Amino acid sequence: MASVQNRRLLASSTKVAAGARLLGDVWAGKGTYIDCNAVVYGPVKIGKGTYIGPNCVVGFPATNEIRQLVESKRIKARQRTEIGDDCVVRSGTTLYSSVKVADEVAFGHNVMVRENVTIGERTKVGTNVVVDGSTTIGARVSIQTGVYICTYSTVEDGVFLGPCCVFTNDKYVAQKPFKLIGPTVKRGASIGANALLFPGITVGEGAVVGSQAMVNSDVPSRTIFVGIPAHRIKDIPDDWHSFLLQD
Repeated sequence: MASVQNRRLLASSTKVAAGARLLGDVWAGKGTYIDCNAVVYGPVKIGKGTYIGPNCVVGFPATNEIRQLVESKRIKARQRTEIGDDCVVRSGTTLYSSVKVADEVAFGHNVMVRENVTIGERTKVGTNVVVDGSTTIGARVSIQTGVYICTYSTVEDGVFLGPCCVFTNDKYVAQKPFKLIGPTVKRGASIGANALLFPGITVGEGAVVGSQAMVNSDVPSRTIFVGIPAHRIKDIPDDWHSFLLQD
């Protein structure tokens, strides 16, 4: 059987499968389905028509919250995790506390999203993706399988991130003090498979970075960069525009 601490917060049509556990204040809208063995740590708000898959964890405690649990068996105050309407969260995915997910976002299997991350509407997050904390992801973004997005990164609307591309934020790889800053990828840009983005660089609006490129400097808007290190080969043709920004 499922375990639900505050069933009165669930819409009458919400379905909670066997083995699921809803701890604390969990609000769920009409038609929401929380599948078997999912664990939801309140406070969490789940929109209507959203699916939470088997063995998912929603509202997982951040590091400071875990310390509070260990020391006093309770967390003093938690920011709410929010998942919008008509989202799909597939099996094995973990969303930490204070994550904010807009409507119609789809997650693959075994995704991890750390605390203080926002994700815009109609974004797709592929299987085995990791999004570290304090990161902003816009609307209609396509994040392919195995992408790693580091802490303090920004991904604007309509960006394509190819399989296994990597964001980095530590210029001196823990050998020298450095304020961590992730890359920024501007609206409508595309990053190829296995590309590497260095700390603090900006990929301009509508730009394209080729597969396996190593980007260690800014990429101007509507240019194509390839290679190691990445270099400009030409401007974007006039008839190239991100289909992710089109209805």
